Amino acid sequence: MLQPIITFLMIIATGTLQLESQTVLDRVVDSMHMSHEHADLRCKWAYSTIAILVLMVGHVLQVTIWGLWYHAWGDLGSLRNCLYFSLASFTTVGANDLELKPWHRMAGAVEAGIGMLMFGWSTALLVDIIQRARQLRQ
Repeated sequence: MLQPIITFLMIIATGTLQLESQTVLDRVVDSMHMSHEHADLRCKWAYSTIAILVLMVGHVLQVTIWGLWYHAWGDLGSLRNCLYFSLASFTTVGANDLELKPWHRMAGAVEAGIGMLMFGWSTALLVDIIQRARQLRQ
């Protein structure tokens, strides 16, 4: 009975970390203040690179909290296995060599679903950054 509640809280934590990544990204990009005369390829590259780094840090943190949760269960052995399983689930690749106990398996599937949503959200943010950089040309 406790597992669905914890899974729900993990979904909220994952979304919150993604929102925090978006907030950090907005602040960093806004602080760069790229002017029209300096909107060359180097600055656009910097916008995109920073966006990718900020979003990837967010995803790594999201994967880590799921991995720590799996580690607390003890189903997968080492923390390394738990983080690997979490990354494989989050990216929907799957970890064929590791398996959660039957009563925990739903969490891996939920993580895969939320991972797809978070990558979609990150893609939308990257598109926004690219559009901001293009607007500077005009």
